[in-house]
Amino acid sequence: MARYTDGEDLTERSLAHASSAEKINNTLYKKDHVERDMYLPRLDPKGVIQCSGCGAFHHRRHWTLTPPGGFSSQIHGHLVFCPACRKIRDRFPGGELTLRGVEAGNRGEFARILRNEESRAREKNPLERIMRMDAENGGWRVETTTEKLAQRLGRSIKKARGGKLAYKWGHNNKFVRVSWQKEICEPSKGKR
Repeated sequence: MARYTDGEDLTERSLAHASSAEKINNTLYKKDHVERDMYLPRLDPKGVIQCSGCGAFHHRRHWTLTPPGGFSSQIHGHLVFCPACRKIRDRFPGGELTLRGVEAGNRGEFARILRNEESRAREKNPLERIMRMDAENGGWRVETTTEKLAQRLGRSIKKARGGKLAYKWGHNNKFVRVSWQKEICEPSKGKR
């Protein structure tokens, strides 16, 4: 049996190196093959860009609602749209919130809660928007541009109205279905 000068077996040392190499290769594989949002640009465009759809500004790899300092309204030779406007145009949601058990008298309140939460989220990230809200099967279906906004809307409805909240994640956590259901109060059985 071959041994190193410190007395350790060659086979033991080679097995230790092989397992660490597998971990490194496995990590590199995961980093190379992570799916990213195809609507986000790979390269950072130079200067300041303003979305023709919503008016958001892109500067230094970030989208904001306020123009950066020293910005003068530049005229682009072609229309430029932010990733959220492109997702809305292509009907490509990042998240879906389903509300079950919404009564007709409470629809206005639910819409107000959703729109207020969307405006708060949009202050931080203008790419988080509600794409559309459809009434279906005695409830609502709300599509969002990002998965985080769908989670946030679900949490705000649960905080305001109670109920049960469930999450179902898609491949690589790039799509989420959030389901909220109103709690049904069962009549309590009294003692006789």
